[in-house]
Amino acid sequence: MQDNLIEKARKYIDLQETKQEKQNKLRDLQSEMFGEGSEETEKKAREFFSDVGGGEQQSTKTQEIDELRQDLSELEETLETTREELQELLVDVQFPLNETIDVEDEEVVFPYSDEIPQEVIDAIESVLEEDLSKEGVIIETDAIRVETADVDGAMDQAMSRIQELRSKANMMVDVEQYVDDINSRDEKIVKTLYVLYKSDNPLSKKEIEERIGVDSGDLRGTLYYVLDNDPYLKKSDSEFSLSDMGRRVIEAYIEQHGSPEDLPEGVEA
Repeated sequence: MQDNLIEKARKYIDLQETKQEKQNKLRDLQSEMFGEGSEETEKKAREFFSDVGGGEQQSTKTQEIDELRQDLSELEETLETTREELQELLVDVQFPLNETIDVEDEEVVFPYSDEIPQEVIDAIESVLEEDLSKEGVIIETDAIRVETADVDGAMDQAMSRIQELRSKANMMVDVEQYVDDINSRDEKIVKTLYVLYKSDNPLSKKEIEERIGVDSGDLRGTLYYVLDNDPYLKKSDSEFSLSDMGRRVIEAYIEQHGSPEDLPEGVEA
């Protein structure tokens, strides 16, 4: 595996960890100063402390919160750039095979000459938004394993899986291709992405249907097809949210085409 890919993957993981640490610190500071209130509560509390208290200690705390927010904004930009650079490197990803083949029980193993660090595997899965191992091909830190005793078939399966990963990376690099895709399909898809983009929280199917203005049940087929076949959505329990790719695509769509038309009143354009 290319040295620059490993270096970029490690940087990506480090940035993610730093971002999480700063988010936790910001959340703790906000809770300490403003409780669990909304942005409006924070704004009002700042004015209250400034007017009624006016103490240097409060000023120092609010300044620390502002600095943390600025740090997080800059971190997010660096993280996004690093994600895109890593995706570009994955378009031609290769694995450090040592050019031997081992057959173990009902498994064919293609060992590496050099072990891949686990954090690199984690970073690749994060930027591609899927597990590397799939459909009987298991990509590990020390080898690629294929669940079959047929060596020829194992090579075909492993090659097919690697090509899938390269293709996914290539499509992620070319966001415009995804914008064209959603623009040419059922308008419910782009409206779904849009209302999820505008929402601060994940939404249920019913909530999405209400916000895009369709009858109950009208979205089921479309929503689950997109979830299973496109890289735009994530689902946790019964709620949906945008994947990183989905967010990038709808942002690019809005930049090119504006917000979707004919949304019900109350959906912010």
